[in-house]
Amino acid sequence: MALLPVTPPAGIVKNGTDYANKGRWVDGNLVRFENGFLKPIGGWTKLRNTALDGEPIGMYAYKDNLGESILAVGTRQKVYVLYDNTWTDITPTGFVSDADNDPLGYGAYHYNVEDYGDARSQSGLPLASGHFSFDNWGEDLVFCFSGDGKIYKWQPDSSGGSPDTIGTVVTNAPTGCQAVLVTNERHLVAIGSSGDPRRIAWSDREDRNTWTSKATNTAGDVQIPTGGRALLGVKYQNDVIVFSDTGIDRMSYVGSPFVYGITAAGANCKAVSRRSVVQTGNFLAWMGENSFFVYDGVVREIKCDVHDYVYDNLNITGRQSCWGGHNSNFNEIWWGFPVGDGQYTPNKYVIWNYLENTWSIGSLDRGCWIDQGAFDYPIAGDSSGFIYEHESTTLSNSPNLNSDAPFCTSGPIELGNGDNYVQCNQIIPDEEANTLPGVTISFKGKFTPLGSETNFGSFTFENDGYTDARFTARQVQMTVTGSTNQDFQVGNIRLNVRTRGKR
Repeated sequence: MALLPVTPPAGIVKNGTDYANKGRWVDGNLVRFENGFLKPIGGWTKLRNTALDGEPIGMYAYKDNLGESILAVGTRQKVYVLYDNTWTDITPTGFVSDADNDPLGYGAYHYNVEDYGDARSQSGLPLASGHFSFDNWGEDLVFCFSGDGKIYKWQPDSSGGSPDTIGTVVTNAPTGCQAVLVTNERHLVAIGSSGDPRRIAWSDREDRNTWTSKATNTAGDVQIPTGGRALLGVKYQNDVIVFSDTGIDRMSYVGSPFVYGITAAGANCKAVSRRSVVQTGNFLAWMGENSFFVYDGVVREIKCDVHDYVYDNLNITGRQSCWGGHNSNFNEIWWGFPVGDGQYTPNKYVIWNYLENTWSIGSLDRGCWIDQGAFDYPIAGDSSGFIYEHESTTLSNSPNLNSDAPFCTSGPIELGNGDNYVQCNQIIPDEEANTLPGVTISFKGKFTPLGSETNFGSFTFENDGYTDARFTARQVQMTVTGSTNQDFQVGNIRLNVRTRGKR
């Protein structure tokens, strides 16, 4: 008898064929890898019992001057804030939402099938989705929706008055903007200002209402040096990184008389959507049109073990809905993306653990995400308008989980050297759970890579550390399925085996 380790190294690998990824995890759902162990992701609870009006597509959280948490949520139809445990619709008067814009372009059908002037039998191809940008000017919320173009403010008034009932336009601020942010130097910045897709404008320092440049103030503007359109600005350390439809530019504070200067920082690294850009303390990361990227002073492509899974399945016509979010407590970045014909809202995700450089995958209906900070847990929204606090409970307590369970499946694992039949008599699990057993294990056995499969199990891990499991194969594919009602972690699973003959 010999003990044969069969647990693959941490992380899912889904490039190429399963056999090319033999000995690795190749599929999964609702799991993560932490410190080399396979674990379930945390569950989620509703932050609001009723759905918001419209699909959430942007969020931001901060604290007022008294330390009260504020959550701003932009949907395809409205703008909301959660403040002092109260949800308020602060949609500005005259606000132009995604719902007010025609979301469809030219009809989608074969050439010469339908007559000119006739109504199309198909609804059309989705156009670029609008984008919300939020920031705080002191304790005041400032925001812009790209489909509307105006810059708005909302005041919580922690000094004893009443919060604003709706958002109102920032006085003298430019219109026709793509995004807004507040710099470390306390300038309010308009990306794509005044309908000029290359113009970045900023207000006077400490004065968000003064935008006309004079010798007596620091208001001004600059043009991005590349040929693209400025779409988004993200703060990174002391700079602002401007994302365009060609790459990124770096805007830096240079002082008088120019105030800010801008230089090209990366080409051929366009974000697949503005929502896919993720801000961490040490770097920026984003999902590109055919690769993942980070910026930490230079642009670098991320080696992605699930690249083929993402880009072979991504619904290109729905790519503007791709989102990214930081889950700092687990050193993770999550990206969501749509998969399937006619699927324009994200229904799949990948997780990149940037410390351990591992990836995992899964299915989840989410459209935007923000990290914990102002609130105790990460917050995300789904396509139905519900808002959730993630990592706040077990999966079994999570609404809309359906019958999904955390699992991970390996590629082929050759038993022994792969030449001889191997008889397994016992499984020796390496598992921790609140209450054993936390997982079950099953195998699909083969005698050749193209041969027929035989199912073995599922087997429940016994409390004494030994699990009887009798089967014979040359190679197996292993699936570990976890319980939804508790945490667990899976280490090195071993099989007690005996080598048989070649036939």
